[in-house]
Amino acid sequence: MMKILNLWQFQVFIYLISACIFARTFKLANRDMKDANALTVLLELFTALFAIFLIPLFEIKFPGEIKVYIILLITTLIYAITDRLNIEARYGLKPSTFSMLKQLSTVFMIIFGLVFLKEKFVPLKVIGALLIILSNLLISYDNGRFEFNKYFLMAFISNFLFAVAMLINVNISDYFNLAIYTIITVSVPAIIIFLFNRLTFKNLIKEFKCYNKNAFILAALTWCLMLISSVRAYQLKSVTIVAPLFALTSIINAVVELIFDKDRKNFLIKIISGILIIVGVILIKL
Repeated sequence: MMKILNLWQFQVFIYLISACIFARTFKLANRDMKDANALTVLLELFTALFAIFLIPLFEIKFPGEIKVYIILLITTLIYAITDRLNIEARYGLKPSTFSMLKQLSTVFMIIFGLVFLKEKFVPLKVIGALLIILSNLLISYDNGRFEFNKYFLMAFISNFLFAVAMLINVNISDYFNLAIYTIITVSVPAIIIFLFNRLTFKNLIKEFKCYNKNAFILAALTWCLMLISSVRAYQLKSVTIVAPLFALTSIINAVVELIFDKDRKNFLIKIISGILIIVGVILIKL
C-alpha cells in the first residue's frame, strides 16, 4: 500500500478521477444552495474530517521553525478567500469551463515569477501563457459575443489569489504530514469564513438540509483526495510532467458533460480550448 502511494502515476490517476467525480457530485449536491458561505464551511469541514483518516498513510512530521507557521497562516487566510470564490464560481459555471479557467493561475505564476522573482524571460513560457489566455477567451465566446458574468470574475480573482498564495507557499507542504497539512489548509479557512460572516451552527445545519446528502459527502471525499493527490504528485514528480496531465481535467469534464448531460453546446470549442491549455501548460513547464 505504501509503495503505491509513492507512485506519481497513481497520484495523477487519483487526482483525475476525483476531479471528475467532484465536479459532478458538487453540482448535484448544491442545486438548492441558499448560503455560499455556509456551503464553503461545510465542504471544508467534511474534507478535513475525511483527511483525518488518511493521517496514518504519511510520515508524522512538523516544522521546527516559527516562520513556516507564519507563512502557513498567511496562505490559509488567502485560501479562505479563494475557497469561498471557487465554491460560488463552481456553482455558476459548467465543470469543463471552470477547469479551463483554473489554468489561469499558471499564467499569473509566470507573471509573478518575472516581476517579483526576477526569473529569466523565456519566450516559450510567454507563448504558453498566451495559449491559455486564448483558450479562456474561446470558452467565453457564445452566440457571436463574449460572455463574462460574475462567476467568470470570481474564478479569475480566485486564480489570481491562488497564484499569490503559491508564490508565498513554495514547498511548505514538505514540512508536514500531508494529511495534517490538508486539514490545516481547509479547516483554518472554514473557521475564518464562519467567524467573519457571523454564521452559527444552526445556519450550517439548515444549509446542509437543503443538499443531496450522499452527493455532498462524496464531493467532500473526492475534494479531499484531489487536494492530497495533487500535492503528493508534485512532491514525487517534476511540474513539467504533472501539470500537463492535471490540465486534462478540462477535456475530461467536457466529454463527461457530452455523455451524461447530452451537452453538445460549444463542445468542439471546449475540446479545442482544452488542447490549447495542455499545449500551453507544456510550453510553460519546459
